Amino acid sequence: KNFWGGEPYRKLRLLRRRLPDPLWAQIRLEAKHILDTEPDAGPQLYEHILRQPSLVDALASVIAHEIGTELMPATALLAMILDQLQLSDDINLHLDLIASINRDPSKESTALNALLFHQGLHALVCYRVAHRLWQAERTGLAYYMQSTVSSRYSADIHPAAEIDGGLYLNVGGGVVIGETARVGRDCTILQGVTLGGTGKEVGNRHPKIGDGVILHCGACVLGNINVGRGAIITAKSIVTKEVPELARVSGVPATVKSIRELRKDLFSQASNDDDGCGLDCQMKKKYEIYLERFQELVDIESCMSDGENDCSDALDEMLNSHV
Repeated sequence: KNFWGGEPYRKLRLLRRRLPDPLWAQIRLEAKHILDTEPDAGPQLYEHILRQPSLVDALASVIAHEIGTELMPATALLAMILDQLQLSDDINLHLDLIASINRDPSKESTALNALLFHQGLHALVCYRVAHRLWQAERTGLAYYMQSTVSSRYSADIHPAAEIDGGLYLNVGGGVVIGETARVGRDCTILQGVTLGGTGKEVGNRHPKIGDGVILHCGACVLGNINVGRGAIITAKSIVTKEVPELARVSGVPATVKSIRELRKDLFSQASNDDDGCGLDCQMKKKYEIYLERFQELVDIESCMSDGENDCSDALDEMLNSHV
């Protein structure tokens, strides 16, 4: 607890502010461009984007105004959101936003539109706040956030669930994620998906979803079972048994229809030569460098929150080098 209000934490926040954020810079550029063509959007863009210092502040502003009530006004929600989110949540929200941009099939999918209007992304921000409240044993407020998100975004995500970054969440038809569920990195969950229990188990009773899994519309995964890395659950399938890695399962009950092949040649290798690297390649490099440096700060935060003292030297070294 001393760490979160102490000098090391303030140093981490200072380093975070010094780290140039290419995603936030892109969003601001998009907002300024919109102002040229849609001047009437000025109040919204100034309130939620142009006057905000960072991506997380912008998300907090948008969501606080969306879910604010007389009981919990927007100003109180804004302060609570910013107070609860840690650096690890910050980087996960960056990955969630990138997933919302890249995996949305709409032609109008931009970083600005995702930040302002993507309901699944907003639900994930609220979940990450509720998860921190749950960890701090502020369960009443965590349940309040869960209830608010359920009614506002049609996403019932228990605050105790564990969800990694890079999740594309489509909440159009309602999504349910149970208390002991775990969702790995870079997953896709479409509308109507349920990660629930069978009703016959207590305690650890919800599914564990591996990295890169795709769950199509209306898929149900029930019970304390593992869904392997890279698996695909097709629409309306009901899964009650373990799913192997890279498997495509379908049906009621779901069975394995095929196993996908993981081919390394499908992953493009960026050129190390900037002259031979196009704009997309250069932007990819910029994001990779940013996320690597960001992850260093997250690792230091995790180390210090665990009470380890050997991270102080690394923190001071990064601070002195003016990241």
